[in-house]
Amino acid sequence: MTLVRCPTHRIPYNDENPRGCPACAREREGGGQASIMQELARATRKSEQAAPDAKAGQQMSSATAPGPPVTTQPKPPTIRGNRLEELLWQAGRPRTILGGVVVIVLLIVIMAVLGGPQFIADPHPVPYGGSVLPLPIEPNTPISNVFAVLGTRTPTSHPAAPSLARYSYGTDLVIDALNGQVYAVTFSVPNRSWQGLRVGVSPQNAEGALALLGVPEDRGIKGGSSLRQKDGYAVYPSREEVPIRTLVAAVRPPNGCFDVHVELSPRILGALIEGDNRLVVIGPENEAGEWVVTRIQVVSRAVAGPDDAEVACA
Repeated sequence: MTLVRCPTHRIPYNDENPRGCPACAREREGGGQASIMQELARATRKSEQAAPDAKAGQQMSSATAPGPPVTTQPKPPTIRGNRLEELLWQAGRPRTILGGVVVIVLLIVIMAVLGGPQFIADPHPVPYGGSVLPLPIEPNTPISNVFAVLGTRTPTSHPAAPSLARYSYGTDLVIDALNGQVYAVTFSVPNRSWQGLRVGVSPQNAEGALALLGVPEDRGIKGGSSLRQKDGYAVYPSREEVPIRTLVAAVRPPNGCFDVHVELSPRILGALIEGDNRLVVIGPENEAGEWVVTRIQVVSRAVAGPDDAEVACA
């Protein structure tokens, strides 16, 4: 059984009803206009009542009909690869990054405290590959010659000999004068040379240059007994305890009247820091290091100086 709608009066009726549309049946039976209108009103009321009943039935059906069981939606699975991928994934999280930085800083501090001595490169004398300038100054010449070469300086007192006036051109190049004459030239900078002698050269080169001035005299080695081995390095407790070997050549008339002192020591490579101690490193463990010229001094022997050496030239 199906409800259909009359195309003329637009009212629904049962398609199995032999009379068909009630309004059309009234017209065929000769009913008046009032009778047809009553039929239309009756059909409209039935339609309105049928609609709420149908809607209520649908709601009751939806409310009472059993549905699928309600469960918590499962979380999407987190895909994990191997251990490296998981670590990389964790590293991308801001909190993990901050924690990693803190851990690294702590490890550095712990290694600095517990990791043993630390080596710091600090070579002396410093290897020099630039242009080396000659120092054309000899003892027993006017101090004005120094000013012409190096520039004018205001003199200060010699720390151990008040009779000498000291002219400093940096901490490692000084000129001492006595009565307006050059008494001594002392330097330990690698960018200056004197008569072929310069800081940083080997003992063989130093002896060869001295031989051109006079007969070299080896005055032996002082110090060096405190050498010890530590953590793969040959070290001394301080620079003052590094051994010094001295070569001397005497220059006499007619070539001049002065002595040339050349000091040699193992080249210092750096420092081994152990707490408050700063040990001097000269090379790998069980090695004597590389001996080089560290200081050159040219001293007058024409006048009596503070070293009480005899005057060698009248």
